[in-house]
Amino acid sequence: MVMRVSENMKYNALMDNMFTVQDDYNKLMEKMSSLKEINRPSDDPIGMSKVLNLRESQASVAQYSKNIESCQSWLTISESKLSSAGDLLVSAREIAIAQATATASAETRETGAGIVEQLMEEMLSLANATYQGNYLFSGTTTGTTPFSSTARDAAQIGAASGSNGNTFDGAVTSGGTYTGLTNKTYVVKITDWDDATETATYSVSADGGENWTTTGATFVLPAAGSVSTGDIGDGIELTFDDTGSAALAENDVFSVHAYAAGYYNGDGGELTVNIGEGTPFAYSISGEAAFTDKGDGEVDVFGVLNSLKEALENNSQAGISDLIDDLEAASQQVSNSISRCGTKGNRLEIASGNMAERELDLAGLLSNTEDADVTEIITKLSMKQIALQASYSAASRIGSMTLLDWLR
Repeated sequence: MVMRVSENMKYNALMDNMFTVQDDYNKLMEKMSSLKEINRPSDDPIGMSKVLNLRESQASVAQYSKNIESCQSWLTISESKLSSAGDLLVSAREIAIAQATATASAETRETGAGIVEQLMEEMLSLANATYQGNYLFSGTTTGTTPFSSTARDAAQIGAASGSNGNTFDGAVTSGGTYTGLTNKTYVVKITDWDDATETATYSVSADGGENWTTTGATFVLPAAGSVSTGDIGDGIELTFDDTGSAALAENDVFSVHAYAAGYYNGDGGELTVNIGEGTPFAYSISGEAAFTDKGDGEVDVFGVLNSLKEALENNSQAGISDLIDDLEAASQQVSNSISRCGTKGNRLEIASGNMAERELDLAGLLSNTEDADVTEIITKLSMKQIALQASYSAASRIGSMTLLDWLR
């Protein structure tokens, strides 16, 4: 059987072919202008998926690089402040050595006391230094002024507070006698609340919520009632008063700060940030380690300086002499913190180099996946242009066809 091909069928085939060539030509022009092989998912779905994954990896690397840069700035400023603090301690020790001799007089020691007082004020300024609005040496409590000008004679328990997202709107107060040796932030989290029995089950964190102890402990808080948790750690207690309109609920969180005796108001924690995938990095130096005799520290820097000032004021040669070794130990303690800054800085340099290499690798992979081969596109574009011109030429002949040709 012979199939008859009409002029109408020829026309439609010609138009379809011309539109196809035009579409291919336009795509090549787009690739030429963007220099990208993939401009939309339909160009290459598998390739676009790879491109999106690579771009996500690039964004992660960029964020890690920013984190590293921020850590380096933090450590640079911390090291500078600690170095200045070390210089102040050297000056204080020189005064102690000079005034511990028998040739020193009450007048020279009084003058020395005035100088030490100025050194203490400068030391306080350095220890309370900030970077971008955050205190450098307050541990993880970056919004708290790390050091006071006067010392606490005994441990203290701060006021309890609830999280902004809590359901419970009653009162919560702290109490007890803090027996800890370092500053801590205790957090209580309600893990279960039974409306029927008005019983709360809670967990406790002794490090501000970083790690939790599932105690399984419970307490009953009846409506309009009051109850104490008992000792949640180091002698601290919380008392709940149901004076509001909403009862306790699961995931309600309450915290309380506890302070050991001394000048320090921060904690012993270090700030951490990811400098790589699954690679947290502790980049800060806590004031507890650098300036106190708590935690990793051995000497209370402000306590030693204050003792030196008092010994000078009291014209106590023996008292001044006894503090020389403590001042040396304080200098060594600050020096150790400076060394830690250097060690951390070296780690960041390595991480920064690794991120730079990773960034180059990803850029190469992305380029190989989505960048266009200009030479190949120009060749294809020339070929499509010839095909398009031929299609236009064939289409132009349609206008010369007669009605009889069209109907035939």
